[in-house]
Parts: sequence; structure tokens; C-alpha cells
Amino acid sequence: MLGVPKNEVILMPHSDAWAEEYGDVKEHFLAEFGDEIVAIEHVGSTAIPGIMAKPMLDLAIVFRKMTEHIFRRMEENKYIYYGEVAPGKYLFLKKGENGVSLQHVHCYASKNTTLFYEQIQFRDFLRTHSEYAKEYEELKKHLYKLYSDDRRKYTAGKQAFFDKIKLLAAQDP
Repeated sequence: MLGVPKNEVILMPHSDAWAEEYGDVKEHFLAEFGDEIVAIEHVGSTAIPGIMAKPMLDLAIVFRKMTEHIFRRMEENKYIYYGEVAPGKYLFLKKGENGVSLQHVHCYASKNTTLFYEQIQFRDFLRTHSEYAKEYEELKKHLYKLYSDDRRKYTAGKQAFFDKIKLLAAQDP
């Protein structure tokens, strides 16, 4: 994975290598944490075939419990803790050299998985509805033109689309 410099946005055409990398990272986490993991999923745009994405792997992991032991082991594996970004959602970011983001690891405790399942629902809806996946890609390209050096604004610009897909997915049989 190429990675993305801090606060910047880079978009690349989809690569099958991203799914392979996810498989390797998943195996690493399962070997490292074993039974402490309830679920692990490849999320984000790199998990949606056919659309452009930031060359940075997004994973969502549900742990039985978020404990000091989990935090310590993540840090031992060179993951930097960025805090509880939403109730029950903890973000670890693995960085490469010179501030390049390689992975976003979204961690959840098993008692609070609403946001985890929303990520999966979003990914799965776009995987099965190519017209919305292409609409998402066009939005991302537009936001990239506006905010290539401001990842926060780029991300905020996608919120209405996420909300729309959440509603559509809830109505999808």
C-alpha cells in the first residue's frame, strides 16, 4: 500500500492488491489477538472493487473488550492510538515513515457495534449497487479537487452521501 501523507488526499484506481493486503493484515491480527477478536472486516473504499480510493487500508475490528492489554499490544505493533473518536469507537493509525498513513484500524468493543455494522452495511451496499458506487467515486473526485490538502474537509464532504446510503440500505430487501 502506498499510503497517504498526513492531512492530504490521494486517489488511485482500484487495485486487487488491496484485498490481498487486507488478507495479510487480517491474518496478523488474528495471530496476535486470537480469541480476543469477535470480527474483523475490510472497510472503506479499498474494499469496494472498481472505484478510486485513498491508497490506505481501512479495517474494522470488534474486540470482546477494549482493555489496556489491547492498547498496549497495538502500540507494541507500531499502531498509534488516536483516541475514542465516537462512543465505543477507537481509532488506531499505523504510520509509515515521514507521517504517511498506511492503515486506519477502527476498533470496537463487542458491546457497542452500531458504527461497525454501519461501515459494513455501507461497503456491502456499494458492492452490490454499482450505480451508487460510481456516484460515490464521482463525489470523491470532486472533493479531491477541492480539498486535496485537507483530509478533514474531504471526509466531511462525504457525510451526506454516507447518510443517504444508510437510508437506502435500510430499505434494501
